[in-house]
Amino acid sequence: MANPTVAAGGGGVSGPTAAQIAAGATLPYAAVTGTLAGGDRYATKTTSIRHSVAKTKKGFGSAVAASEVYSETMCLRNAYALTEIDSPAISEASGDATRTA
Repeated sequence: MANPTVAAGGGGVSGPTAAQIAAGATLPYAAVTGTLAGGDRYATKTTSIRHSVAKTKKGFGSAVAASEVYSETMCLRNAYALTEIDSPAISEASGDATRTA
């Protein structure tokens, strides 16, 4: 799991921490590179990266690629701690297992 939530109030939350926000963390916070289609999508930091699942119709009978559109959310909460917060999960090909770069 490349970007797990941390325990917070009976659930889980993505980054950044309260101290990082107090120090001036604002969106866009992460640097996102690569593509989903290329399998080399990478994001720094621990914010939640959520990709669109929409496809744009190109025309009758033609193949349609998945969208590369994404949104970044700071401090996204979910029901469980230690669960993947990115949707879909991002392959961390860079070796930065903790996404702190």
